Amino acid sequence: MSAIHVRALRNSAACLALLAASGTLWAAPAVAQQVAANTAAVVNAESAGGIETVVVTGTAFDPESAPAKASLDTMEPQTIINRSYIEDSVAETGTYTSVLAIAPSMTGTDLNGPGLSDNGVKNTLRGLPDGSFGLSYDGIPFGDTNGPTHHSESYFPASTIGAIAVDRGPGNAGTIGPSTYGGTVSLFSEMLTSNSSARLQATAGSWGTSLFNGNYQTGDFNLAGFNSRLMINYQDTNTSGYLTYNSSMAQNYTVKFQTELAPGWTATLFGSWNGLFQQLEDNAGATAAQLTTFGKNYALQIDNPRAGTYAPYNHVHKKTDLDYLRLQGDLGNGFTIDNTAYTYAYINKTLSTLSVQQTAADIAKGITENNGTLVTLNSPFATVFPNNVPGYTKQNAYRVWGNVFRGAKDFDFGWLTGQLRAGVWWESSVSQRARSDFDATQCFALTTAQCNPFKGPQFPDARNIAGKTAAPFGGGFFEYQEHSGWNQYEPFVELELHPFENLTITPGFKYVSWDHYVRAPLEQKRVPVGPAFTSFTTTRDLPFVMANYKLQPSWSVYAQYAQGIYVPDISAFEQKTVATTFPKAQTTTNYQFGTVYYADQFTFDADIYYIGVNNNIVYQACNLAPIFGSSGETCGVNTGVATYKGIEAEGTYAFDGVLEGLSVFLNGSLNSSKTGGKWVKQAPMWTSAQGIFYKSGIWKFSLIDKVIGQQYSDATNTTFYKLGAFSNMDAKASVSYQNLEFGVGLYNLLNSRSLAAVGINDKAPIGGSRVEDIGNRSSSLDQYYYQPSRSIQFTIKARF
Repeated sequence: MSAIHVRALRNSAACLALLAASGTLWAAPAVAQQVAANTAAVVNAESAGGIETVVVTGTAFDPESAPAKASLDTMEPQTIINRSYIEDSVAETGTYTSVLAIAPSMTGTDLNGPGLSDNGVKNTLRGLPDGSFGLSYDGIPFGDTNGPTHHSESYFPASTIGAIAVDRGPGNAGTIGPSTYGGTVSLFSEMLTSNSSARLQATAGSWGTSLFNGNYQTGDFNLAGFNSRLMINYQDTNTSGYLTYNSSMAQNYTVKFQTELAPGWTATLFGSWNGLFQQLEDNAGATAAQLTTFGKNYALQIDNPRAGTYAPYNHVHKKTDLDYLRLQGDLGNGFTIDNTAYTYAYINKTLSTLSVQQTAADIAKGITENNGTLVTLNSPFATVFPNNVPGYTKQNAYRVWGNVFRGAKDFDFGWLTGQLRAGVWWESSVSQRARSDFDATQCFALTTAQCNPFKGPQFPDARNIAGKTAAPFGGGFFEYQEHSGWNQYEPFVELELHPFENLTITPGFKYVSWDHYVRAPLEQKRVPVGPAFTSFTTTRDLPFVMANYKLQPSWSVYAQYAQGIYVPDISAFEQKTVATTFPKAQTTTNYQFGTVYYADQFTFDADIYYIGVNNNIVYQACNLAPIFGSSGETCGVNTGVATYKGIEAEGTYAFDGVLEGLSVFLNGSLNSSKTGGKWVKQAPMWTSAQGIFYKSGIWKFSLIDKVIGQQYSDATNTTFYKLGAFSNMDAKASVSYQNLEFGVGLYNLLNSRSLAAVGINDKAPIGGSRVEDIGNRSSSLDQYYYQPSRSIQFTIKARF
């Protein structure tokens, strides 16, 4: 990407941001009784193909023309992404990471091609890392139990997403999740329709990528006297991947059933099940020497079993599900209830080598770093195998159960109208995490069926015993064997007040009580590794207040004040000695102001935000300072006080007359994310997105360019590790003929091969004048993550 291109995009982002600052900024609520009901109502109308209900009579603007916009009733900065954008502009193999790129202040990069790996550069929002903002599906928050981070290919492919709302703020008291202070990305399932329909889709593309999707909706039908609807969705995705020998196979089955039990009463039963197999090393990322020798797409190989990069040694099996039963009813006299009982699970079984890192000297020898094992074979004495490749098993399995109850009562005192909302969120989890060491060279010398260390110790490796980071357990040598869980509840209440026309004020209160426990025969980071059986409880009162005022029927301003919390996660137990004191919770205070405006041909929204954080948590690989734990794990580090602030804006202009069907879109953000006077690492200084969309008759076309600004890869902000801005441009077009649609997509159209992220392993920079100078860093062990090359996908869809 040229410097002129980057400079022009940066200027456009800055202009939008300055427009935001010049707007009149005041007040807003938008959480109604069900899962932020104002947002849900807008999104659900969009996913059903309807006109956005908040665009009042008097404006002719069609919300379908805007790929991303905000509701006039919003209480906080917001971006709503509709189903038509997902279908018309996102890669068929995409995940929510692909969809979210359009939102201001949002980043994320798929390293193996669009939606083709669970190992991408995860989303950040306003510089906050994944885990510092919530992710929910149909109002159910989900994430890992060892820390609320996410895996984009493990749950919901794009075909299962009806719409997305990105709320860049903590919401109101009824907004639930373990880390909502940074915002909430709400995914919504496909709306059930009254008419029957079917969709079949086949996609083929670069790197041997193929996708099949089938979707069927019954429409209304009678079941035991109740009007009912059913949707079934199936998707199968396969690819060899952009990165060498990083193949992936994923299947998803989704079922949604809804029935009207009585007038005003609806029950919804939903289930989504995902299976994923990936040829992937747990510590993936190429070194400078590997890049210069093998190319930017280097990951694994199949020719040299003496190296940890040998593909048969590395693979990941995952199974996930999310299921719920929802009951919504009208009790009369202004009372309504909404109850969702849910469960979700994640099972990850990984076989991985300890390291894929190579210096130039390692490549010449045909080995990787840290080779050498110490194996006991039917003998009390261990044998040293200095050239063998060490490997490990990793299991992360959990099941979560929960229930969300919401009740609401409308009231009208004449001079004051509004709604009282109250409810409680309860949740419980059980988790098992384990990691054992074995000799990959000897194990995989057996047949594939014979080498399965998950069924019992095979060639157990005692190399970590001397360093006291592993211990004998179950006939093998384990770095940790951990059982943990939580029980938590959060009652909440909020009061929506309309003191006079066009003004809504919503104060709220939430109480958090979160009990964590661990039952670990072996707890990692203990020195020496040993048992840990303990628990702690975090409690917190969280106040909220927000307001929304409509200056005109199509122009609103809003403001928000809220406190937030991130409850210490499983890392609180992972200390050198058995934990008797635990880290303080991360707490935040959020202030936000914004405006939303609709005209006949354009929409515009903008905001200013400030987030003050105490006990700021950032995430990094566990083997880095100051933790120096196991590789292949993610740990939180407390950086003290942090401040996140910035300006965001987005807008769409829809042409009419001879150009009807054409619209242009632009958004931008200026973001500051600092702790201790330094930029938070991997927090972009700005973002922008711009696009052209055309939809008329049988033709559809979109061209979108997302730009991510400069960022530091290290916490000390050295110039050496400062990354430049980079962009990704996608183009997608289709034409319809009767019930058929023929489409083509070009992703990373300009073939940008910029450096998206760096994993720092060197204690101090080794070689080169800057991190991109890979030709002079042959002895460095830093790991590089580049954008994938240009790719193409061809699609045929049939609708019935």
